[in-house]
Amino acid sequence: MTAPAKRRRTTTNKSEPCVSIEPTSIEDCIGSHRLAHNAAYHQFTSESDRQRVQKALLTWFDAKQRTNMPWRKPARLDMTKEELAQRAYEVWVSEIMLQQTQVATVIGYYERWMASFPTIYDLASADLEQVNTLWAGLGYYSRAKRLWEGAKKVVQELEGCLPNNAADLEKQIPGVGPYTAGAVASIVFGQQTPLVDGNVIRVLARLRAIRADMKKSNVVDLFWKLAGALVPKERPGDFNQALMELGATVCTPANPACDACPVQSDCHALNQWHLHGRLTEQGFWNKKTPQDESEHECEFCPAIDHDLEHEEYAVTRYPVKSEKKPPRDEECSVAIVEKVLKDGSSIYLISKRPEQGLLAGLWEFPSVELAIHKKKSIYAARSKQNAEYLKQRYQLDLADLDAACQDLDHVVHLFSHIRKVYYIEWVRITSTEQEPSLSQHDGHPSESKWIPEADLKTAPIPTGLKKALKLLDKAKSVKHSSAKRRQPTSKTTPSNTNASITSFFTKKETS
Repeated sequence: MTAPAKRRRTTTNKSEPCVSIEPTSIEDCIGSHRLAHNAAYHQFTSESDRQRVQKALLTWFDAKQRTNMPWRKPARLDMTKEELAQRAYEVWVSEIMLQQTQVATVIGYYERWMASFPTIYDLASADLEQVNTLWAGLGYYSRAKRLWEGAKKVVQELEGCLPNNAADLEKQIPGVGPYTAGAVASIVFGQQTPLVDGNVIRVLARLRAIRADMKKSNVVDLFWKLAGALVPKERPGDFNQALMELGATVCTPANPACDACPVQSDCHALNQWHLHGRLTEQGFWNKKTPQDESEHECEFCPAIDHDLEHEEYAVTRYPVKSEKKPPRDEECSVAIVEKVLKDGSSIYLISKRPEQGLLAGLWEFPSVELAIHKKKSIYAARSKQNAEYLKQRYQLDLADLDAACQDLDHVVHLFSHIRKVYYIEWVRITSTEQEPSLSQHDGHPSESKWIPEADLKTAPIPTGLKKALKLLDKAKSVKHSSAKRRQPTSKTTPSNTNASITSFFTKKETS
């Protein structure tokens, strides 16, 4: 095999009105030993290239698309205005749920959501507590509130139908960014507009061999322009879904199935790997052949400062993996306060978080933020803080009550930017009350309630604190087993006289 052909060096003069730049060839790129190329190397340079990719992806999508997603339906051109409005609502809900969340997790939430809020009118008329209850456990809770706010705006100002184009969707609907706008506009309304998410970035980065920092605005713009150049006029929604589907099922981060890829012949990353492999097998690099002196002229990808080994040409070198800032550490002392009433049933104390900030509007057990220390947290100190907080905030003076406290260890929950450690204490109060009262004295306008034990698992409590309930269940199981060995016949029967949590979270009807 002959040496890769040298490419004529091409430069641009910004003062010239228009300069056509010939893309670097793959042969020149490999011949440089350092993947030297120009910016035009990343473009789809001909209409035939674009049409080939479009046809291959759509054909593959028709045959291989996943059919277990309840929000995915065949595109129709004969929908009425009412049908379009409903379809837009369904796609909007699914796309918001799918942000930062896996498909398998979303399916169940989506089905429960649509059963409770089948139309945008149902969502708009719902109480935010109902919305948060359905969303509990899905994470990124501000998404639920934005959906609810958006539904209200669409019903009140837009006659119940989302805008039919990406620009207006992004401009008018709370929480809708470029990706969601592109998804709804193309999938529902057939607008020839792109969308870019993590899967699309990975597919395009490999198709065009882009190893650039995604934190830079010009790189983000490049991916949107590439995606826009590929979207066909016919079936834009299916094409966008095909790009995402390819990234999710074939062009995966660590183990891409390149042999099953419908666009492998157009993939720069794969072709680079194959060409370098062939040259290596033929001993080309061992010959005394002068190295191609092509200069790196790409404004997006940084220059490589060493000759690459064959394994460094792997498809998985694309896209570049951005360094993530490590999450900050936070610690919190949590008191699961159980009150055992005179009939033997139990109720639990929960409080509503502020409407702004992390986990806004959700409910939690009484919690005290802790200062981070290098030394291990001491239970005695945490327990004292909990007792002081319960006395100040709720007028629960454990010293004057028949209370038993137990350390339940800790749970860890990872947010996108926080590593949160919850230290859990079980505070069990034996009471002679049947209908307990609750006082607050911290001056904050938040709500607190006692709820029955049966409602704990369905309450809109953050996932991190639902992990704490597992510790409580474990402790109760151990305690119950021990008591059963001592008193085999002792049992307690929960009372049905306690109000359901829905009575706290649902507005009362007025006559």
